[in-house]
Amino acid sequence: MAGLTSKVDINLGYGCNCKCPFCYYYDSVITNTNLNTLTTEQAKQQLRRARRLGIKEIEFTGGEVTLRKDLVELVQFCKFELGFKLVSIITNGMALAKREYTNRLVAAGVDDVLFSLHGHNSEIHDQLTVTPGSFEKIIRAMEICSEMGVRVRTNTVVCKPNLAHLSDLLELCINKNVDNISLVMFNPIIQRTNVSSQEGLYVNYAEAGREMVKAFDKHKARLPHTNVRYIPFCFLPGYESFVTNHDQFNFEPDEWNNFVSVCIQDGVLRATVRALRGLRDVRYKRFAMKYGVRGLLMAGMGRFYTLYQKVKPKQCSQCAYNHVCDYLWKGYHDVYGDEDVVPVKGESVNNPIWVTNAANIRKPGSLPDKYQDSNILRFRSI
Repeated sequence: MAGLTSKVDINLGYGCNCKCPFCYYYDSVITNTNLNTLTTEQAKQQLRRARRLGIKEIEFTGGEVTLRKDLVELVQFCKFELGFKLVSIITNGMALAKREYTNRLVAAGVDDVLFSLHGHNSEIHDQLTVTPGSFEKIIRAMEICSEMGVRVRTNTVVCKPNLAHLSDLLELCINKNVDNISLVMFNPIIQRTNVSSQEGLYVNYAEAGREMVKAFDKHKARLPHTNVRYIPFCFLPGYESFVTNHDQFNFEPDEWNNFVSVCIQDGVLRATVRALRGLRDVRYKRFAMKYGVRGLLMAGMGRFYTLYQKVKPKQCSQCAYNHVCDYLWKGYHDVYGDEDVVPVKGESVNNPIWVTNAANIRKPGSLPDKYQDSNILRFRSI
């Protein structure tokens, strides 16, 4: 049986040295506001709460976490004072292109790096980051991390400029020994003041699904673990196992435990109220109950986000995946509607991970076997 994810995120602030127009926090980035959401001590307080709540893995995110002067200190605090099993960071790779800095992070305890890679070449990646030279730096950073035995993952926002080049992107990731590839559908809903800069990014699910299937077909014999976030199952026929949305997050070891994340940030009471609201809409309660109270609350939190952020087209009620899908983003529905949504015939699915193979990657709290003993640099002095 797949285990529940044991990872949470600690958001250190929204400052960034790239200006990706699809960024959730684009307005904060270009106006230089909310650069440091948490002080060092506030971050440590959240980390202590996470440990008390049984969390085994921490992922530092932002913004760009490497802009924080205290990042090495926080990583070391996680690993050597609180005893977290795994520490990850999400980064654009600009700072990690410097071997000395990466060595310090690895020595402090970084096990895993998720790189924001948005194109297979400098033309596309630098266009999307609005930062000349960023592609060269992220590739160098990925190579350095691989050489140091750090697990390398990638995150790519699928949008108009890179859509026709997904096969090239997968080829690059395979050649760079990426351990997990995550494709994230562009989500035009977060910041209404950023609408003009997002207009050239829109892509509908039907078009994106066709391009993804072509790319997956070409590389399926060589692909590492791959997932696609925020796309309904019906748009990836034959690759439903790649779909990872709110109902699947809880069982994907590289995703966050959103229930505990809210507990840490807003308190256990507020998190529980949200989860109980969502639980009323969970149609796979019997499956969730196998994981106890936490399994139910995590399922409820996922459905809470679905209820308040998504639109369920009428035809979805006739789909075999109705109970385990989280439908369309409201912003996406405003742009494209739901004409492309075609129900899948068959017996109703009530197990959110009926085809997911995430449990085969690694167990929560541990790296994949090939990384277990490779990261010797962590024991160097900082």
